Amino acid sequence: MDSSPIRAVDTASSLAVSVIRGGRGMYASAVAPAAQPLELYEYEACPYCRKVREVLSELDLEYVSRASAKGSAKRADLEKAQFPYLVDPNTGTRLYESERIIDYLMQTYGSGRSDVSRWLSPLNTAGAAVASATRLRGRRVKRPRVVQPTKMLVLYNYEASPYCRKVREVLCELDLDAHIKNVARKSERRPELIEQGGKMQVPYLIDPNTGVAMYESAEIIEYLRSTYALTSSS
Repeated sequence: MDSSPIRAVDTASSLAVSVIRGGRGMYASAVAPAAQPLELYEYEACPYCRKVREVLSELDLEYVSRASAKGSAKRADLEKAQFPYLVDPNTGTRLYESERIIDYLMQTYGSGRSDVSRWLSPLNTAGAAVASATRLRGRRVKRPRVVQPTKMLVLYNYEASPYCRKVREVLCELDLDAHIKNVARKSERRPELIEQGGKMQVPYLIDPNTGVAMYESAEIIEYLRSTYALTSSS
């Protein structure tokens, strides 16, 4: 747990986002697993990206987060600077628009999407926007990263965790891509995490570039900043 007053306030505001979102992304219900991880161009503070990440967590899908906060060099990779943008290598599907992406995910990897969910989508978007306004972190990169680390970082995570959120924000601010392995409650991936780290706790970061593997959001954030922060001479 974070001990300093500043960290305590930081954690409390991250927890507030989870409360505002009603714990979305806390429980997994896998229906049709994906053979390959999906790719999502997104950034933490985007309310539309938040809605898609919640569904990915609930469907127990792992994905590659292409961190694309304002100022990111990866924005030039897309035809238009609109987020989220989903790439599914399993089907060749590429989609903009959060509602289209959610429809696709639920149809392809879930049990379909209910009419009620579609009718409530404006309310869902409004709630996601309030959550983003509550916490402004993960909106802009500190400095664009032209080259990613040789090997992609791995983060065991679930969307509703306030501690995971803090780590994802820093990944966005550092313009770092990461392989996100969702381990929400009832996730079939939880035994894998326990085997890797020895206990069921998130976030858990693995950096294959340095051999570092660690729990605790505060320590992970300190590690990411000390290892991957770009300077003017970088």
